[in-house]
Amino acid sequence: MHQEIEALKIAAGLKGQSPWGVKLGVGSFLTMEFGDPREKQLSSFVHGDWGLWLYMCNWRIEIGSEIVTGSNDDRSVIEAALKELLLGPLETVTLLDPALDLSLQFSSRTKLLTFSSSSNRDEEQWKLFTPDGHCLTICGDGSAEYPLAS
Repeated sequence: MHQEIEALKIAAGLKGQSPWGVKLGVGSFLTMEFGDPREKQLSSFVHGDWGLWLYMCNWRIEIGSEIVTGSNDDRSVIEAALKELLLGPLETVTLLDPALDLSLQFSSRTKLLTFSSSSNRDEEQWKLFTPDGHCLTICGDGSAEYPLAS
């Protein structure tokens, strides 16, 4: 329970911010940036103050009672849905027991949900990069890690 509360405090820093740079990565990895863009570092990709990476989890995007797309859809379906997606500011951040699955509710009535795909502590489900250089990592067994970013 302590890890859930601490992880929720960290993730709550996203509230009120609108995501940008929403991208489908390798496989079904999904990334999005929040906050002000930061200068390019070692890569050509511009990151925000905050960065969310849906890594080894399953995920789904809903609008109202409609499922728009999910992590197991064909890439072309996901990419088309992401192009049309209007999210707006993040209104609610919820972590669901026991796996610390993430539920993000945006002002547009759009919801992004994650679902743990493993019970393995070594399998990172999702990551939230924070403005202070840290990374909140949620693992397959529902544990949370918040070490200094290297």
